[in-house]
Amino acid sequence: MMKNLILITCFIAIAESYISAQSDEYLIESFQGEYVELGDYQSLAIKALGNPLFEEVLHLDFPFPLYGVNYDSFTYLNDSWGSFTVEQDISLLLMDFSRGYAWDTVQDSNNILSDIRYAHVLTNGIQAFVLQYTKMGFFADPVEEFEPSMNFQIWLFENGVLEVHFGEMDMNGTPIYEPGEGFYCYTTSGGVDMSEICGPHVGISDPLNEENAIAVSGSWDDYEVVGDQYAVLNTLPPVGWIIRFKPRALGIFEPDYEINKVAISPNPASSYINLTEPGSYISICSLSGQIVYQGIVNETKLDISTFPQGIYFVKTLSDKGTSIGKFIKY
Repeated sequence: MMKNLILITCFIAIAESYISAQSDEYLIESFQGEYVELGDYQSLAIKALGNPLFEEVLHLDFPFPLYGVNYDSFTYLNDSWGSFTVEQDISLLLMDFSRGYAWDTVQDSNNILSDIRYAHVLTNGIQAFVLQYTKMGFFADPVEEFEPSMNFQIWLFENGVLEVHFGEMDMNGTPIYEPGEGFYCYTTSGGVDMSEICGPHVGISDPLNEENAIAVSGSWDDYEVVGDQYAVLNTLPPVGWIIRFKPRALGIFEPDYEINKVAISPNPASSYINLTEPGSYISICSLSGQIVYQGIVNETKLDISTFPQGIYFVKTLSDKGTSIGKFIKY
């Protein structure tokens, strides 16, 4: 079982331009990053058989800690609402908009452009589960000639960090959204009710005690931290903006989202590992964050016979960029 709440300190890169605030259990950090779409992924549009009003159970490759309890799966609904308990709590409201989002009709399963995609990824030696809203529209936008496009990601890290990454938002012309207000509600006749705001909500709560919550309220660049997960992010951020919910006890946390994966063999290994890029600068750290090896390796094999048994993370730097991988020493 993977250890929880581990900070891989040997691969930390400090980010800039933070806006931060906190509650008793969680710290909210907000800053400019970069939006990188998933490469390999699975499609919720296919998993849900094209039904835009889906309710799917998504399984995690790691125990995800939320408010002190580990969860290995959660139920997810189309309006960006996630529930970790069978009672369908309201603990995961990250860009939630009440029954608002919808993909285009699935006509060709080999060429789905509007979708919710998901994948398990490894970044800086930390596992994460990513949900990506890709060119999603609204369920009943009353303007037929306008096609709004929502692009954002929800990240769940194995150490309990949650993030929302904002991609390109084509919202010009739709009556659903007004900067400074948020997303208006729909009427039963398919129109827009400008007297009520229905999102987006960007907050989390304790699945076992929903009154214990933290959320952002206001604009992306001037918000308050409140204890109501139904608070509204009334103005959407620019492309690349990240809102992070981080356990206060975690300390510094700065993953590198643009690293590549490197295949390591043999894995598990006892005496050596093969290197695909001889001449690269190699850094290896243990699961606890201790650097056990660093330097330029000109050979195709690296001796690991003296390493204690355990899990190790490998980072390589070469003219091809940065890559990271993981292996088990037995």
